Amino acid sequence: MSNKIFEGGIEKAKIPYIVFENILIAALLVLGYLGMKTINIYRIPIVSLTYILFSFTMLIFFLRKHLCTHCYYYGKSCHCGWGHLSLKLFKKESGNQKSGGILAGITWGIIMILPIIVMVILIIIKEVERKEKIIYLVPFVILTAINGFLHKVDCENCKMKYICPGSAAKK
Repeated sequence: MSNKIFEGGIEKAKIPYIVFENILIAALLVLGYLGMKTINIYRIPIVSLTYILFSFTMLIFFLRKHLCTHCYYYGKSCHCGWGHLSLKLFKKESGNQKSGGILAGITWGIIMILPIIVMVILIIIKEVERKEKIIYLVPFVILTAINGFLHKVDCENCKMKYICPGSAAKK
């Protein structure tokens, strides 16, 4: 792995693209929440609430500290705009980039795979809610695929593609 910045990477993402990516991520989280909300303990959708709490905590705090504080886009407009968020929350290089790479894989795995597994299980065991779950599952799977595709495209155009532990670009 090279330690050099990719000179051909974008300098600054456009605001409409940043908004678009964040809307896709929010829609993914909402569909995941809705698809799992029928698992209740004392009428509290515990799995869905835990999923949302985990997702927000990891995406907004832990990954911003451990990944974004080491990024070229720290304080700048990356494809998600999270470089600006990390500047407001954390000092430059205050996190552990290696841990951030590991946490990112775990976080995105849970965000994208857990709802699919739970919704498929609910479709199989709860015949009454089958249509409702399929209504959430199909768009969730589509958004997961779109998110994966965009991740690869974003990485291919990123200044950090050779350095970032979460890069999906060919090195």
